[in-house]
Amino acid sequence: MRDILFGLLILILPGAAAGQQLVVQVDGEINFDYNALIISEAGEDYPSSVESSGIVYMSVLSDNQLDKKINPSHRWQVSVQKQDIEWNNNFNFEIKRTGTGSRPGSAGSPQLEDGEIFKRITDTSIFFFKGRGEVEQIPLAFKISGVSVTMGARNFESRLIFTVTDE
Repeated sequence: MRDILFGLLILILPGAAAGQQLVVQVDGEINFDYNALIISEAGEDYPSSVESSGIVYMSVLSDNQLDKKINPSHRWQVSVQKQDIEWNNNFNFEIKRTGTGSRPGSAGSPQLEDGEIFKRITDTSIFFFKGRGEVEQIPLAFKISGVSVTMGARNFESRLIFTVTDE
């Protein structure tokens, strides 16, 4: 009898120990107003920074229907890092959250903390913000600084990596 109970516990525990499967979705494109970087007169300087002109939205959703019902206020946090493709180390690339988004299928207000001031994105993952439950359409803004005429006229590219983890 004891062996049967032990066998049943082994079958039940993996299902009970399964965590919520959170997914980050990012929609939109980061665009900067390059007209702000045009120097029309000799001796003028570039602006110290340029903010993104498009809106990028992030959603943190669960793909585990059972856990959504059992634990709708599950705590999580988002980290961000960049992976350079063609980049200049003099650039400072920053990110901030400009709103709270919305709860899918609910009139409730999302519970988000942090991320409302610009943070520098580096090659190492940094904490961005945290929240509870599912949240969609969180607006993000980006800023770039450190532009110089000595960099030459080139395109620069970096990939952003967002990671969501249980808190």
